[in-house]
Amino acid sequence: MLNDMNKIENAATWSKERFDAELEKGYNDMLNGRVTPWNDIYAKLSKAIFEIKNGAKGADAEKFIKGLMNS
Repeated sequence: MLNDMNKIENAATWSKERFDAELEKGYNDMLNGRVTPWNDIYAKLSKAIFEIKNGAKGADAEKFIKGLMNS
């Protein structure tokens, strides 16, 4: 999950209310078809793993994760 400053948040620090709200939001996204197909996710992950194994910088991996979360 990204916050307003586009930083990845630690869900373990959320209140129960916040956690429940985020779960509900994700569930509603799924019910309304706001999902990313598995094959798209797999392709992006495969590419990222390949790049990381071949020396991509940590910032590149973080950019990938943020992009994946926004897709």
